[in-house]
Order: sequence, then C-alpha cells, then structure tokens
Amino acid sequence: MKTNFLYVGMAVVFAVLVIIYATTTSNLSEEIASISNNKSEVVKEELVVRFPINLEFQRPEPLNKVRFAQVKFSHFDHQDVNCVKCHHTWDGKSQIKGCAAPGCHDDIKHKAKPKSYFKAFHTLSSDASCRGCHVKMNKEGKTDIATAPCANNACHPKQERAHN
Repeated sequence: MKTNFLYVGMAVVFAVLVIIYATTTSNLSEEIASISNNKSEVVKEELVVRFPINLEFQRPEPLNKVRFAQVKFSHFDHQDVNCVKCHHTWDGKSQIKGCAAPGCHDDIKHKAKPKSYFKAFHTLSSDASCRGCHVKMNKEGKTDIATAPCANNACHPKQERAHN
C-alpha cells in the first residue's frame, strides 16, 4: 500500500514538473519568435573575428632549412588570451597580419635583433612571445609545458625521419 502511494506521489510530482516546463518553454518560444520577427541585426559584420582554430606556422622561405618541426598552434587552446597580446600591432578592426609581415617581425636574417622573426616566438623576457609566456606560466605553476630543449618539446615535437 505504501509503495503504491509513493509511485502515485512521484507521478504527480513528475506531472507538475512537466507542466511547469511546458509553460516556461512556450513563453520562451514566444520570446524567441518576437526577437526573430524584429528586423534589427543582432550581429554586425565588423564585430566578427575569423581565425583558424588550428594552424601550422609557415616559416618564411629562408628559414625552411631549420631542422626543427613546424610549430602547430591552437587558437582554441589559447582562447583565454587577448588577441592583441600576440598580435600586438592589431587595431581590433583590420585584417590580422602574420608575424613576418612588413613592419612587424620581418628581420629574417638576424635572430638576435628585436624585430626578428625568431624573437617573436622565443624571447624569454617577454610574455608576448610564445616561449616567454609559457616559461612564465610554468614558473607560476599554471602549466608544465616543456619549452626546452627546442628539438623535442611541445612546440617542436620530434619528427620521425623516413628511412631510405
């Protein structure tokens, strides 16, 4: 007898929850319909930022003789970082340019120069460079990404060579 009463009670509670859900959902549907009937634009094109989720950095041609593997980068893994931290010349509106673009890190010949392509990614004293940011995060205990040795780390994973 007590078991039957328990089942009836549970059925009543379930029915009440279904009614509440249906009522709430129908009101929500009406709100969504009223918004979609409104002709105002919710998103304006100038507010949309498009970027590749995953990419492989393409070195400028003179640097393709480097023995380290190309760096694979994930914007998804870095979504909590403000874009201008890395893209420091970006005004927030125009097209984002690559690091080797003229006027940025376009010095390909001299690794030690401040505007060199190499320094853009490897400067330890700057958390705007990949290596500097990850070293800082490692010291703060936020991550433990291996940044050295360069030939076999998170940035440049060891490549299997084809045997002839």
